[in-house]
Amino acid sequence: MNRIKELRKKRNVTQIRLSIAAEVSQETISAYESNKAEPKMEKLVKIADFLNTTTDYLLGRTNNDAPLNDVMNNLVDKQLNELLNNYARLNKLQRQDLIWYSNAIENKDLK
Repeated sequence: MNRIKELRKKRNVTQIRLSIAAEVSQETISAYESNKAEPKMEKLVKIADFLNTTTDYLLGRTNNDAPLNDVMNNLVDKQLNELLNNYARLNKLQRQDLIWYSNAIENKDLK
């Protein structure tokens, strides 16, 4: 689990701060980083979430340590990404209007 240490340092996170986020002791984080122990899945997920990466990166299944939102942005096309960003900037009433309008457009095509 050397990737935990590498990414923790890259993100300027101390072992103590990571241990609090993962709900383990600082000694446990040290053991993970020195390959003396392996985190259970629940702890691995907490560590990945806190370090804003994927469990696949921490497990060595990918070499992409990109933050989760970067990974997600690569999964959607640019128009959908633009729509999601616009939606995020709307207030509650505007969001309801947008949903109503998108339903109206969908129903129009069905007629």
